[in-house]
Amino acid sequence: MNAPLKINPLAAAGMQLEIVTLAVPEDERVWVPQAPGVWFRPLMLNTVSGGWFNLLRVRKSGVLSRHRHPMAVYGYVLKGRWRYLEHDWVAEQGGFVYEPPGEVHTLVVDEPVEEMITMFNVNAR
Repeated sequence: MNAPLKINPLAAAGMQLEIVTLAVPEDERVWVPQAPGVWFRPLMLNTVSGGWFNLLRVRKSGVLSRHRHPMAVYGYVLKGRWRYLEHDWVAEQGGFVYEPPGEVHTLVVDEPVEEMITMFNVNAR
């Protein structure tokens, strides 16, 4: 006999149950190549409000293109260090970063680089 179908009330409202996952994975295959020496890993995509969480991993020095986001961005540095060309601060391991909506910035990873990993939350609301 089949088990009764359980209805998830959160799913009915367009919401996901809790997500618990190892943020920095052991399996290299879950990293998405973005450019030489640069990868990202989606952690959560919010299909309701349009925001997302992802990891950015960089294993070489250089500049990651100038850009802006129409919404606020929150970041937490898990490993390594980086900076924005337009500012005089450096984001280091354990550091929190806030980007106001619409701010133009250019991410720079200076030498020496072993690995830089930062979690970013781009929040649509």
